[in-house]
Amino acid sequence: MDGNVDGISDWLRNDGIRVAAIAAGALVLYVLVRLFSRRLFRAGIRATGGRMTKEQEMRAKTLAGVVRGVLLTVIIVAAVLMVLNELDYNVGPLLAGAGIVGVALGFGAQTLVKDLIGGYFVLMEGQFNVGDWVQVEGNNRSVGGTVEEIRMRTTLLRDVEGTLHIVPNGEIGIASNFTRGWARAVVDLDIYYREDVDKVLGILRKACEKAAAEMELAGEITEGPEVLGVQELTGRTMVVRVVARTTPFMKIDVGRELRAVLVKELEQNGVTMGRRGAPPV
Repeated sequence: MDGNVDGISDWLRNDGIRVAAIAAGALVLYVLVRLFSRRLFRAGIRATGGRMTKEQEMRAKTLAGVVRGVLLTVIIVAAVLMVLNELDYNVGPLLAGAGIVGVALGFGAQTLVKDLIGGYFVLMEGQFNVGDWVQVEGNNRSVGGTVEEIRMRTTLLRDVEGTLHIVPNGEIGIASNFTRGWARAVVDLDIYYREDVDKVLGILRKACEKAAAEMELAGEITEGPEVLGVQELTGRTMVVRVVARTTPFMKIDVGRELRAVLVKELEQNGVTMGRRGAPPV
């Protein structure tokens, strides 16, 4: 009995102290990691001058959480292995077994890891934000819509028909953002091919000046409208293109109103509209 007590006392004085030191060190590192992640988040706020949007705040929190989770996992695994070593467990077979399991899981979870890495870079680089209209392509597929949510593994897009598309981040090869910075409203007008081109272009230029000053959405136009000219000839129709640079999200609404103004002006000046697809004469 005394021998057992002496053995426990010796272990506590030697190995026990080392185990306690390992646990204390892991706890200190845990606290430091949490403080680091908070500082990382605050640094992101300072970098924006305190004007961080809700989406930027969400992205910063997500990134800080990912960094914290990875570092804590490393600390816990390292501490457990060190404690087992102090308890005279041979961690070699354990590491070898973990390696085999890791390889097996790696083959089975390649897609999951790819999605998580893709989501990390989407968040870190700010490729698109919630509310942006994007078109994503990957694996010979393409889908577009409004970004409703960005997760670590998937991105949720809602298309114009209301369908919700759940896109794995690892499959996003090309992401086209139609609402970043500015957008362009493109209005193609079908004009009867026998109309005088110079007359039509002159009417449209005056109509564009009028539209820029009188349209309800004129404040959403940052440049133009501008008449580019005849875009193509098809059948009995010539297509004249007018463009205007707009604020994000507003190109569709501006395009609709601009088209209505231009068509009305053409009709008032006796210009005959064309019908695309009509056979030539």
